[in-house]
Amino acid sequence: MKGSLYIHVPFCLRKCAYCDFYSLPDQLSLKEAYVKTVCEELTLQAASFDVTEVHSIYFGGGTPTLLTGHEVKEILRTAFTAYHICPDAEITMEGNPGTLTEANLTGYLEAGVNRLSLGVQSFDPGELSMLGRIHTPEEAEHAVRLARKAGFRNINLDLMYGLPGQRADGFERTLRRAISLYPEHLSCYSLIVEPGTPLALRIEQNQVPPLPGEETILEMEETMKTLLREQGFHRYEVSNYAREGFESRHNLTYWECEPYLGIGPAAHSCIGSKRFYCPDDLKKWLLGPSTERYLEEGDNQESDRRFERVMMGFRMTRGVDLARFWEDFGARPECFWPKTLSEMKKMNMVREQDGRLALTETGMDVMNYWLVKMMEEEESTKEY
Repeated sequence: MKGSLYIHVPFCLRKCAYCDFYSLPDQLSLKEAYVKTVCEELTLQAASFDVTEVHSIYFGGGTPTLLTGHEVKEILRTAFTAYHICPDAEITMEGNPGTLTEANLTGYLEAGVNRLSLGVQSFDPGELSMLGRIHTPEEAEHAVRLARKAGFRNINLDLMYGLPGQRADGFERTLRRAISLYPEHLSCYSLIVEPGTPLALRIEQNQVPPLPGEETILEMEETMKTLLREQGFHRYEVSNYAREGFESRHNLTYWECEPYLGIGPAAHSCIGSKRFYCPDDLKKWLLGPSTERYLEEGDNQESDRRFERVMMGFRMTRGVDLARFWEDFGARPECFWPKTLSEMKKMNMVREQDGRLALTETGMDVMNYWLVKMMEEEESTKEY
C-alpha cells in the first residue's frame, strides 16, 4: 500500500480573516527548532508508518514558503533517508505569493520540491483586502512568473468564490486572469465562514457586504465548469480541476482513503483504522517528549470507515473503487445503503463504470443531500 507524508508548517506573517487553520504570526524565531524537531519526528515515526512506498510529500500551513530552501532540503533529506520515497514522488510546497523569492524558489527545486500550490484566492484587490491577504493581484502574477523562471512545471492556484459582495462576473474575471497564467491545476473552493474567525465577526456585524445568494453561487459554479472545460481543464474532484496528468497525487491520498502520516503541530494521521493527531501548540510540540506529541482519536468503527470511503469517493469524478470496497468491507455499497442508492440510480445521480461507483455531474452538484440521506438510512437500520 502506498501512502503520503504531510508536514504542517505553522508559521505565517499575518493571519487571514477567514483562516481557521493552526498558524502563528511572529514566531519565526522558532523556525530552527521546528526544522530540527520535524527531522527527529520523521525518523522516529518511520517504523510505525507501514506502507510500501511514499508517493507524495506535502508541505502545508500556515505559510511553508517562509522556510528557506536550505531548511526544506534538510527536511527532505531526512524523509528520503527514513522512508522509501518513490522516484517520481510528487513533492508539493504551499506558498503565499507575497513571500516568494527567486532564491528560495530555486532552493526548493534543488531540495526536491516539484509542485507549487499558491494561495491566490482572488485577483480582485478589494476582495484580497477583505480576506486579509498580504499580496496584490500583480504580486500573484509575478509569483507565478518567478516560479516558471526558477523551473517549476507543475503549479496549482487556489481560488475562492462566494465571497461577501462577490458577483458572478467578478468571479469570472478572477478565473480568466488565473487561466491566463497557464497553471496546470486549479483548486476552486466555495467560502466556508468558520465560526470565531474575524471574517465571521464582520459578517455578523454587517461590516462587509452580504454573502452571495444560492442563485449567484450556482451561476459562479456553472461558469467555472464551462470555462475551465473549454480551457482544457477536467474536473476530477468536486473543487479541483487539472490538465491531463496533473491531478494532485497528495489530495487523492485523502479522497481514496489511503494512509498518511502527519508531522508538526496540528497535523493529523490515518494509518489503517488508527487515527491520531498532534495538538495545536507549537511550543508544547517542540519542548515535550516525543511520546506526548501524538494523541489518539481512537479506532474508527467499521461503519464509519465504510461511510467515509463512499463520502470521499463520491468527491471524485472517478468515484469509489468497488473491488477495494468489497475487499475491505465484504460487500458492495448497495448492501449498506440499498434504499438511497436505488433512488439515486433511478434519478441518474450515480453510475457504475470501470469497476467504480461515481456520482454523475448532476449528482455531484447535490452530493451533500445524498450523503445526508445515506446517513439517515444507516441510522434507521441500527439496532438499539
